Amino acid sequence: MNSRHLTISTVLVFMLAGAVGQADAKTQHLHCTSSETFTAGVETNIDTNADDFSANLAQGLENCNIGRLFMQEESEYQTPLSAPVTCPAGSQEYRIQQNHGVATDEKTSDQLFWEIATNEATTCLNPDLTFSFTGHGTFAGGTGQFTGASGSFDAQSTGSYLVFGFKGGVFGGFGQVTITSDGTLKLPKDNKD
Repeated sequence: MNSRHLTISTVLVFMLAGAVGQADAKTQHLHCTSSETFTAGVETNIDTNADDFSANLAQGLENCNIGRLFMQEESEYQTPLSAPVTCPAGSQEYRIQQNHGVATDEKTSDQLFWEIATNEATTCLNPDLTFSFTGHGTFAGGTGQFTGASGSFDAQSTGSYLVFGFKGGVFGGFGQVTITSDGTLKLPKDNKD
């Protein structure tokens, strides 16, 4: 199965981070649990590595120690490794090409941006179309209280494809994922609480 178009939007979610300097920033630990649905094989025209496969899309809800956030993200994966390096034998191992997301605060509508860089996340896809994901990301600003946000997070997730198929040789699928993430949020002191 050519599941190169794997979507495990993993990730992510997330914990907010702001940046300026220790003296000028408010820093806090963040913990979130999330769930998402994702689609693979939908033409997004986002193809940052020119492999003719579009990035995948996901959206979901996360409950964090700072409140409830709605999230949307896109994820693009590299070609699967010829043999697993960190994944269990019998699974396919995918490394992230790039991931960008936005988490929107349910009460204020302020948005937090995050990203996962190339090779900073791995997805292990099992023959039964279940998968696991581990990754490390960074916060990259936002709006409102998250303006100037920075910091980082680690995320782990598990999920499964609920349906999949091929059209014109392109893999497509729809599925679910649950995520746990922990990180450090840094916000400039002058931002709203």
